[in-house]
Amino acid sequence: MRAALAALLVAAAAAWARTPPEVNARRTEAAGYAVTHGLLVTNLVKNCARFRADLGADPDAALAGWRERNGARLAAAQAYFVFARAALVRDGGEAAGERFDRQTQGVFVDEANRSLNQIFEHASPQPWTCKRWIEAIADGKADLEWEPKYAPTLDELVEFAKSVGPR
Repeated sequence: MRAALAALLVAAAAAWARTPPEVNARRTEAAGYAVTHGLLVTNLVKNCARFRADLGADPDAALAGWRERNGARLAAAQAYFVFARAALVRDGGEAAGERFDRQTQGVFVDEANRSLNQIFEHASPQPWTCKRWIEAIADGKADLEWEPKYAPTLDELVEFAKSVGPR
């Protein structure tokens, strides 16, 4: 999976340099949602794995299923950020790329951590909270469709990535 993601990122960034989709707030917000949500789900599973025996679903299998169902959208979102940064550096210099990184990448991590703290009620993870969330992840209830308003834009990024990706 990681090798396929890396290949997609490289191919998409190279192709987007030739035929770029416009970098805009709509795409940046949708891609940011996907990346943030991916971080949140991954961190939920990491924090809850210690309760494996108390959970209704295997946390590793839940995460693998989530990645299977949401991987194309997440990979396209990540590729969009690689392209967007490169486009901004090309047009505005390295400072523009660094500004973009501060406005996006750091925000994603902060938002995912904020959400994780809310889920765990600013305390240590508890088995009952983990059970509910791991089951939701396993059942697809925590997929990227959680916010349906982003689906069309993410699907647009997926289609573009497919059109330029390795064949």
